[in-house]
Amino acid sequence: MARALRVGWIVVLASAPVIAQPMTVRVVASTAARPAWTTGPVQARVGEAVTLSVRVVGPRGRLVELPAGATVRWRRVVPRREHREFPSPNPGLTSFSNAVLFGPRHGRWLGYDRLEYDTTPVAATGSTMSVRDAGAEHGGAGSSWWAAEVALPDGRTLHTPDGASVDRLGLSPTVLRVSFREGDNFLGWLSTYFHVTSVFGSNGGTDATHQTDRYTGADCADVMVGALRASGRRMVRYTSVVGIHEYAVARSGVLRVGGDGRVQGATGPVELRWGADVLPGDLVTIDYAEEGGAALPRAWDHIGALVADRNRDGVLDGEDTLRHEASHGLDDTPLRHAGAMRVMLWRWREELTRR
Repeated sequence: MARALRVGWIVVLASAPVIAQPMTVRVVASTAARPAWTTGPVQARVGEAVTLSVRVVGPRGRLVELPAGATVRWRRVVPRREHREFPSPNPGLTSFSNAVLFGPRHGRWLGYDRLEYDTTPVAATGSTMSVRDAGAEHGGAGSSWWAAEVALPDGRTLHTPDGASVDRLGLSPTVLRVSFREGDNFLGWLSTYFHVTSVFGSNGGTDATHQTDRYTGADCADVMVGALRASGRRMVRYTSVVGIHEYAVARSGVLRVGGDGRVQGATGPVELRWGADVLPGDLVTIDYAEEGGAALPRAWDHIGALVADRNRDGVLDGEDTLRHEASHGLDDTPLRHAGAMRVMLWRWREELTRR
């Protein structure tokens, strides 16, 4: 702001000192369907081009191009699968958890665990780059987070938010996330959670600020609900395995999957046919158990979603593919991934998956 100085009859305009303002830079993204640059998360189909760039955040949040001559070095923020730097709240374990794991106090709230991240360089150069998938695993589906280092012509080096940008729920929303899905059905939206940290007892003050809504952490039940919410079913609220009946309809009684993979009912073998009795996307609640016995000794332990008839015999068995939250994150494994178990089959209420 200029100020006027009166010297006799002469008015001299003297400029106020110029104070250099800190420059903030952010990774931004655009797609063919949504060409305007955004700092918010992007959802895309595997194979769809998402263009990344870096912009200066100007007054009132306006995104401005970098100064001429600036160079960009790209970084990827990778969630760690277990504690490496900070102690676990569960002594002797390395997995991330907001609650007690195992023992008589299993599930008791402990507080938000401190999640950990690595920021690693990528080979791409230039002020923009294009990504079409989240990596080689899982057919390219899953989430990825991006950061950048910017060298300015005046010698300054700036950094966008990266793996050091965390709050109590995990990675800050200021770190750009791109989530790729394998399709537009429930399993497709569930696939966007590959590479998201597994956090037992994932939580958040509200559904909208939940760790799973933010893709910073999920447990077995929350990731199922999160996939529905990501697809637009925002009325579905986060719940536990035992609360899934609020949104799904039971498709079987209590069954047992033996160590040999065969499905048994109370009176003998049960044959459930793929395409008739069982569909991709059906849910399975699981009680890990020893062989034998029909009664449930405790509450349901786990939940996952059936993906495919892995051995192509047309019948549900322990070899078929279950998509579920493992200790290292969302994964596709055989249904009998932990040996003998008791199970029940469920299907989302029709109005929740109708496209």
